[in-house]
This record gives sequence, C-alpha cells and structure tokens, in this order.
Amino acid sequence: MSQRRPPPPGGEPADEGTGAVPDDVAASVERVLSTTALLWNRADQGLEPAISPIQLRTVEVLARFGRLNLGGLADQLGAIPSSTSRLCDRLEAAGLIVRETARADRREIVLRLSDQGERLYAELVRRRRAAVREVLARMSPASRGRLLDALTEFGQAGERRAPGPRVVGSRTA
Repeated sequence: MSQRRPPPPGGEPADEGTGAVPDDVAASVERVLSTTALLWNRADQGLEPAISPIQLRTVEVLARFGRLNLGGLADQLGAIPSSTSRLCDRLEAAGLIVRETARADRREIVLRLSDQGERLYAELVRRRRAAVREVLARMSPASRGRLLDALTEFGQAGERRAPGPRVVGSRTA
C-alpha cells in the first residue's frame, strides 16, 4: 500500500465511514487530471477544421449522445440555449453538425454530427488514445491494472452524480 502524507496545514484528515477524502488525495488527483488535460490539449492541436475548445466539446457531447435537442445540449455544456444555438450555427456552417426535425414532434429541432463531424471526432479519439498509450507504455502492467480498476470506479462515481441530458422528443426542452 502507498503511504499517505499528513494533510497540509488546515487540511482535513480522512474520516472513515463518512466518505471524507484527505486533501493530499484530492490534490494528487487534481494534478493528474491537470496533466491529462494538457495531454488532451496537445492531442487536440492541429485538428482540421480548426475549432474552438467549446466547439470541440460540443462535438464530443453530440458524439456521446448521438442526437440531442438544443436544451439537452445546453444542459450538457452548462450553457444557456441562446448561446448554444449560436454555437450550433457556427458548427453547422463549418459542416460539423446537422439540424433535423424530431420524429416525434416536428416543432422540435434535434442536433447530430454530420459525416465530417464524425470524421473529426474519430481523428480526435485516435490522437487522444495514441497520447494515452504513450504514457501507459511507461507504466508496469500491474500499475496499469490498478489504474484501470481505480479509474473505472472513479468514472462510475462521477456518473452517479452527473445529470443526464434532456431526452430528445421531450416537450420541456
């Protein structure tokens, strides 16, 4: 087992049974996530067409959910619908997304990636996985196994707290 350093001044020690997390653990995870964000950003550089980080995030959300209405996309981005609509205007003009009428309600507009958007996303995934493979190759197989277990649990814990998108076809979106 790894040894933990004592909490920094003013830091909270772990309180077994309550789910409290020591500051050093949170700080270590924060450092790793920051390093991962930098790794991601390097992989994102030079994508064609060149798009802004929020546009890239929009492509990622649509790739994950397939089809979303504007309200659902705005929820996922943490943005207001009017800003999301303007963002989608730019992505549509770039040929990366398509707006369609919903099958269940022709008054509702749904968004999805275009073929070009799908290709951009596939290239993004390819680059990011290559960057991650480079880092993983420097780790022992045992460490990779422990990392996979920990990341799986971390992801599941995060997903339990994350709100889902509005369902396509809902009248509230």
